[in-house]
Amino acid sequence: MAIIESENYINALKRTKPRDIKIASYGGHALLKGQDNKCSKCKKDLRAGYYKMVVDPATKEKKAICSDCLVQIPERR
Repeated sequence: MAIIESENYINALKRTKPRDIKIASYGGHALLKGQDNKCSKCKKDLRAGYYKMVVDPATKEKKAICSDCLVQIPERR
């Protein structure tokens, strides 16, 4: 019985015209390509998993910042 239902489903899919399916993405890949996979502050290469996407409050522009620029530790005296 399940074989007949699956065959009917496959036949129905074959009869319909394929539609353009839009896949949702967060846009991070385009942002990284625009920055050439570099930090927006220090221009070092971004390592996978060690960067953060931030939004500049003044310009509302998204930027990728490396972990070194994100957390700044002051010099010891």
